[in-house]
Amino acid sequence: MSSILRVKPAVASGKARIANIERLRILSAFGVASFHIHDWFPRSLGVVGFIVFLLTFCIFVVNKPEPYAMAHLIKQKSGRLLKPWLFWSGIYGLLKLLKIVYMNVSFSEVFSPTMILTGTRIHLWFLPFAFFAALLLALIHRRIVNVSKSLTIITAILIGVVCVLVCSIIQSRIQPPKPLTQWTLGLPAIPLGFAIGRITLLRKAEERRNMYLVIVFSTTVACALFAWLGNGTWMGYGSTFAIRYCVSLAIVCSALHWKGNFGPISSKLASLSYGIYLIHPLVVGPFYQFGIAIQHPLILLFIVLFISLLITFILSKTPLRQFV
Repeated sequence: MSSILRVKPAVASGKARIANIERLRILSAFGVASFHIHDWFPRSLGVVGFIVFLLTFCIFVVNKPEPYAMAHLIKQKSGRLLKPWLFWSGIYGLLKLLKIVYMNVSFSEVFSPTMILTGTRIHLWFLPFAFFAALLLALIHRRIVNVSKSLTIITAILIGVVCVLVCSIIQSRIQPPKPLTQWTLGLPAIPLGFAIGRITLLRKAEERRNMYLVIVFSTTVACALFAWLGNGTWMGYGSTFAIRYCVSLAIVCSALHWKGNFGPISSKLASLSYGIYLIHPLVVGPFYQFGIAIQHPLILLFIVLFISLLITFILSKTPLRQFV
């Protein structure tokens, strides 16, 4: 058995992108945008969209037989996550400073110490969280490279299900402040994403399908267990949290099982979805700040998405493309 120190580190994957996963990223960006735009949209739409975002991110950190070289991973993920985080924190921070100057509000009303962890706009918390999640997954990947896939998959599923239960209880009973609320939302996606990433390495399609069913079924059991612990109150937030994870896992596993084929439109939109996620609060802000009337939230959503997409497309043609 070769030692971990002698394992050849993997480089960036040259595999073709999976069409249905990329489509999910588009829909996830739209779902997250709806969450921030208006309460008319179901909150679960945005939460499931975010969970899908994070699950797919984690999957593609560990979906290779050999682990990334840590130096390569740090360079790649810091460029893709930390640099945009700093850039957009600067942009949103500047807008907050302008608000202080021109609207005569106090510094403490628009800035808080937690912004050191989240960035100057709460939706940016995802970027540093994903960076440290990638590092953790890569370190674990290096440790389990010689362990059987079945053992690591089952262990990761069990840890993920326990995380869903624990985070459900934290979210429903403790109601932690920002950014702990966001962190507990994202935490179960790390082991569950790890499990799915390792499942993709199984050679037989039937084995992969069966393991996808196991991970979805296990989370369904977690939903039932939480409902039982909560004296049968299915609509409590804790069970809602678990159900959202169950739905997200079912969606992601289905996209991996039925990969689909790329079309030119979905391929282009997929490449712009990250920028839409980063930019949409910048676009929606003026509508509410200046009282711009839109007849229906759905119309507002499409307008914000279109403008966000257009800005992202323009930035992608400039040196600022590294931030979208």
